[in-house]
Amino acid sequence: MRFVIIPLPPNLPARWIKVYPARVAVVNALVTQEERSKYLKKNGSWGLLKKWLSNASGHKCWYCEAKSNRAVFDVDHFRPKLGITVDGVKLVGHNGYFWLAYEWSNFRLSCQRCNRPEKDELTTLHGKANEFPLQNETSRCNAPASPITAEIPRLLDPCVEADCALLAHTIDGEIKLAAPVGTWEYQRAYYTIERLGFNEWNIPESKKNDWRLLDDLIRLVGNQPVIITHLQEHLSLDHEYSSFFRSAIGSHRDKAWVEELL
Repeated sequence: MRFVIIPLPPNLPARWIKVYPARVAVVNALVTQEERSKYLKKNGSWGLLKKWLSNASGHKCWYCEAKSNRAVFDVDHFRPKLGITVDGVKLVGHNGYFWLAYEWSNFRLSCQRCNRPEKDELTTLHGKANEFPLQNETSRCNAPASPITAEIPRLLDPCVEADCALLAHTIDGEIKLAAPVGTWEYQRAYYTIERLGFNEWNIPESKKNDWRLLDDLIRLVGNQPVIITHLQEHLSLDHEYSSFFRSAIGSHRDKAWVEELL
């Protein structure tokens, strides 16, 4: 997970600026959950923002940094719009943050692995879907007027730099915890890694294999312009898993020329 800075509203696509005020007005005026659900499913206009969101992350999933070239990205609502689950169990008495359904700051570009629910052979459930547990359930917002800043989500947020710092990388390609055992930060990092399946589907092996060639080039060829260019490409925002490669390349910090790149 690499920190993503959301472009400010003046950069929103022109068509979105025309569409969303009317959408917000309608959904906030609807009374029942059934009415809101029907309307939101029929008017998923947030797809207009995919290109805008993709540009912000170098065309990668905001959660796992995968490019997913052969699958369309989803626009995930960080605070689910039509219902909430906590550890897979529907939260009774809450119909979701429907008033944030068209709020640009609530959107996270997500690959399908990170966003859609999926069970593995051990019936472990992965995928964010409607999951949104909090540290303290009594701080949960139930209406537009409630202050969401009082909520402390368990899921790490790619738009919060301190959250991204709670994850680290091994040169074996796995994402590990970067917080002291027993702390709330540890719980958050563990939950996020497991829930989004960061170390599943052979992703660590894929990253490790890519790193081997780069590692050999650093060791055998060293400080050469073509190698430096190659390393800079792996460190750039738009390179898949660039936060992993930053960590892996950092294992050669004993070389002054590598330290300068980082």
